[in-house]
Amino acid sequence: MNLGILYKDNKIINHRSLFKVLMNPICRYFGFCFGTIYKNNKLFGYKIIKQKRTKIKWDFSNHNQFDYIEKRRMII
Repeated sequence: MNLGILYKDNKIINHRSLFKVLMNPICRYFGFCFGTIYKNNKLFGYKIIKQKRTKIKWDFSNHNQFDYIEKRRMII
């Protein structure tokens, strides 16, 4: 499981943290998920996003094609 900031073409495309990987499957069951706020290639925090309800499914694979990962913890 790769955790950290995912970059493609020197731009942030995703952020994976242990918090998001563990909490999002539970939140999706209720129709929400945690997303990462970023502007101008800088991380700012999390936001809660409304989405379609799904069953709880633990999937630890990467779903984005990325060039490299910057391993960094993000505090809420």
